[in-house]
Amino acid sequence: MSTIFELVSFKVKNADKAAQLRREAMEHAKQFKGFINYRALTNTEDPTLFTDLVEWASLEDAQAAAEKVMTLPEFQAMMSEIEAVESMKHFSIDKIVE
Repeated sequence: MSTIFELVSFKVKNADKAAQLRREAMEHAKQFKGFINYRALTNTEDPTLFTDLVEWASLEDAQAAAEKVMTLPEFQAMMSEIEAVESMKHFSIDKIVE
């Protein structure tokens, strides 16, 4: 079974503050069960538009982590900087071309 990719796009209030808080949150996220890696992306045209690409061992691990993020104090500062979540979806790999 392939890993699961969580793709979350969101708009933040203050790009610089949110970027720092996201970096701190990333360190906590890697402690979750099933965590593989986390890529923090910033839109090249709008620095307040962020996308997180997180790879998980399973869909269950991704969903459990998403629930924890909403309640753990380590993530609350970052969550308060989010103005709007545009999309949060989970994906599996169809094909890789290298």
